[in-house]
Amino acid sequence: MNAAQYDQTSLAALAEIARRLPDLERRILQALKDKGPGLVLEIAVRVLKFPEDILGPLRELQTANLITTQTVAGQYGGELFSLTMAGEYVVRLLNDVTFQQVLPQAAAAPAAAPDPRRQEAELLNKLGDVAKEKGDLEKALEYYQQALTIARELTAEGGAK
Repeated sequence: MNAAQYDQTSLAALAEIARRLPDLERRILQALKDKGPGLVLEIAVRVLKFPEDILGPLRELQTANLITTQTVAGQYGGELFSLTMAGEYVVRLLNDVTFQQVLPQAAAAPAAAPDPRRQEAELLNKLGDVAKEKGDLEKALEYYQQALTIARELTAEGGAK
């Protein structure tokens, strides 16, 4: 996005939106930036959430004009989500070290040891992306479903603690 396309008021408004974004919405934006447009199931796997858990945040991001949808035909969903120019600018802000320093930081809780299954889910996600790029949608779906299963297990365990 070219900053010249927005006046200072618009840029300030986008910065304020970036400051107020919940973590899940930030992760969704980053996933769309890193991996490109995606269907609800794909995005859910990328952020390790259930599809129904990201529908609300996706609509919020759409309302804020940070993402847009395109209708697509197919058996795995009807909307392809992608970043708008404003969404790309917000992601750049969120990734800017200076901006991160001014974001309000939550009280730092002691970090637990990372669960190796989270890495496994990320790897399955990447394998799904590769299979999708090669046109093997069945294999891609299989990888995405395996990653989603792991994400569900992690979520269930997190809720039980």
